[in-house]
Amino acid sequence: MPIRLRLAVAFAVIAAALYALGAWLFARGISVSGGESRDVYEATQSQVARELAIGGVVFVAVAALGAYWLARAALSPVERLRRQVAAVSGRDKESAVQVPGTRDEIATLAGTMNELLGRLQGALARQRSFVADASHELRTPLAVLRGELELAARPGRSREELAAAVRSAAAEAERLSRLTDDLLLLARSDEDRLSLRLETTDIGELLARSAEITASRLSAAGVSCRVEAQDGMPAVVDGDRIRQAVDNLLDNALRFAPHGSAIVLSGTAHGSELRISVRDDGPGFAPGFLPHAFERFRRPDTGRSRDDGGAGLGLAIVKAIAAAHGGTATAANRPGGGAVVCLRLPGTIELPAQPPTGPVTVTREP
Repeated sequence: MPIRLRLAVAFAVIAAALYALGAWLFARGISVSGGESRDVYEATQSQVARELAIGGVVFVAVAALGAYWLARAALSPVERLRRQVAAVSGRDKESAVQVPGTRDEIATLAGTMNELLGRLQGALARQRSFVADASHELRTPLAVLRGELELAARPGRSREELAAAVRSAAAEAERLSRLTDDLLLLARSDEDRLSLRLETTDIGELLARSAEITASRLSAAGVSCRVEAQDGMPAVVDGDRIRQAVDNLLDNALRFAPHGSAIVLSGTAHGSELRISVRDDGPGFAPGFLPHAFERFRRPDTGRSRDDGGAGLGLAIVKAIAAAHGGTATAANRPGGGAVVCLRLPGTIELPAQPPTGPVTVTREP
């Protein structure tokens, strides 16, 4: 039953009850004030009863109609708001409902509805952009993979040509696998379902291992890596996820670090907060790129980098991993030149009983 009809019925019932009570009191007053004969009294009481019944029907009907009209007038802005919201389409890039100038609860509701619509439209726009960018990134390796397989299927190919085609196809398949894994990680992060396996991890050992894994590429690029971490600095983190974030930062720094320079990978404790940073001596981030550094599929000006880089998901994954640990990731340019990206993970450091003995430096020379 519509709320307006329910209000009208409620007002009618209340009016009927009040009218019945008034009629009973009025009839009781007649009975106690009678000095007339019994016939006159009964005739008068009968006439009063008829008039009260007719008047009661009219009174209740008027009360119900008045209540319905008042409810309709009060709820008409809500109905107008409902129609406007129902008219919003998923294809609309921008939409909002009209906020009445009454400055009452309805106006507040309309303002809140506009904020909600804005958030939903922003999320929908990000989803569309994400799907479009992901499709674009997947298209290239799929096209290369298809081309290699078509060439391999042509008659007259030598064994060496077939082996080269298989190697190229395997490389593209590996690229596709990494890209889909990255997209899956970000999708889980969006749904707050990025699982972590928290355990006590030696941060110095973790950073040194990342530098060792990258040693061959560092050497090929003529770049060194210096790891600075306090000795005996355990932290409760997901070691695999932190390694993934550090590896992404090293890959990013390696693309821009000039020949003969050093990448500095450091881990420090500030109370119970763990800070991991990667610094390089490259050209730094473009000022226009910094506000968007951690957005998905965002790439800086690759003209200054060593290669075209990846899909633009590395820093987005770093941010997602930091957020899953309850921390943040920041990017900035160093005053003396170069870039620095820092992870801040509060509440992860296990404070040792003894103070740290000093920094440990691991250097990887080209």
